[in-house]
Amino acid sequence: MPMRNPDDAVVAIFRTIATKNDSKSAAAGRPIFDDVDVCELRYPGSKNVGVYPATGFSHWASDPVSGEQAKISYAERFAHQYRQFKMHATQTKSGTPLSEVVFLTEARRAELRAFNLYTVEALAAIDGLELKNLGPNGRELKNKAIEYIENAANRAPDTQLLAELDALRARNSLLEEDNKHLKTLHPPTEPSVGPDQSFEDMSLPQLRDFIAQNSGFPPQGNISRKTLIRMAKDLATEKAA
Repeated sequence: MPMRNPDDAVVAIFRTIATKNDSKSAAAGRPIFDDVDVCELRYPGSKNVGVYPATGFSHWASDPVSGEQAKISYAERFAHQYRQFKMHATQTKSGTPLSEVVFLTEARRAELRAFNLYTVEALAAIDGLELKNLGPNGRELKNKAIEYIENAANRAPDTQLLAELDALRARNSLLEEDNKHLKTLHPPTEPSVGPDQSFEDMSLPQLRDFIAQNSGFPPQGNISRKTLIRMAKDLATEKAA
């Protein structure tokens, strides 16, 4: 019997999700979302669902013409399902979803979606007969959308600065955590400089640190422990004098 294609048991579903575009959002000073096609993979007997970019890398396959290895996307891997998805796909959208603004009620958002209006940018740009179709307060909604975009643009530099400050605070916090961790691994040594200091109990690194701290010059070369102890005692005596 011919070997069964393992993908025959996989349920592949393509859909479009709104994904926040961080760079566009920072530049505009308001949340900007892009429509992204994704592929959801469900496997028999498993509750897990894998979500991947539709045009993202799935696996390598041998090119039937050249025989070389070629990258295969999920759209190519499940070509039949992807074609079905694209046949019913609406025009892709990029902008601020209507759900992000407070001047609209949920009922009004639903009405606007019925007119194929999904973003604040689309609402701000509507005019003519399409604007009249929105009803008596259509002009007011359009003006509020324009005002929202303009206010966001004016706040964009402040928004970017706040984002940079937040990133800097997060970086500093990580550095502080790293420093605390390093201190726990390598606690600083603070040996006494008194003449009665028990140098015999010190490790070689502690002896070297003591000499470096109290003379200003770290010991050079492979010096014996006995010599390091003598040098440390001499320094301790000088400091106590």
